[in-house]
Amino acid sequence: MPVYTVQEGDCITSIADQAGLTWQKVWNHPENAGLRQQRTDPNVLYPGDSVFVPDLEIRKESRPTDQRHRFKKLGSTAKLKLRLLVEDKPRAGEPYRLVIDGVTKSGTTDGNGFINQSLPPGATSGTLYVGTGVQDVYQLSFGALDPIDTPEGVTKRLLNLGYGTDDLAEAISAFQQKQGLTVTGQVDAATRAKLQSEHGQ
Repeated sequence: MPVYTVQEGDCITSIADQAGLTWQKVWNHPENAGLRQQRTDPNVLYPGDSVFVPDLEIRKESRPTDQRHRFKKLGSTAKLKLRLLVEDKPRAGEPYRLVIDGVTKSGTTDGNGFINQSLPPGATSGTLYVGTGVQDVYQLSFGALDPIDTPEGVTKRLLNLGYGTDDLAEAISAFQQKQGLTVTGQVDAATRAKLQSEHGQ
């Protein structure tokens, strides 16, 4: 598949994994220079984007047959970076469990409320349990965030930050007011940049 059309939930890591390649091999290919300019983050693609996927290359290694040899497969893991807040304050030092495809990873949020975990490259969803006793439960979708320069990207970031999006202009205005921006109810360059900064991607 030399050219792949991005579907909802795809990212460079998952596309590369399906082809048996590392994400760097796909993302940094000269044929994807235009895509890199348009989408600066390999984890945030838009349905309909075109990705050039190079063919696998055969690599030959000469080794004596009377000895044992180890070959290391290059990995292609994805990273989850997620920040948990309550009323704009980080949920620091809280225990969590992240369950993906039946595999559980546990940890504690850092001093700024961040969770950093590696993910299987083909993972599309997971469940996050936070706290002790009665836990908060979050259903996560990986690769579902649209680029910041699209209406869907703005809407999803606002929603993730706790701004209801039934009335998008009202949500934008509330965000602008909270961040000390000029309140217009429209997404301008300053609002877009601040939204991306606050969201973290």
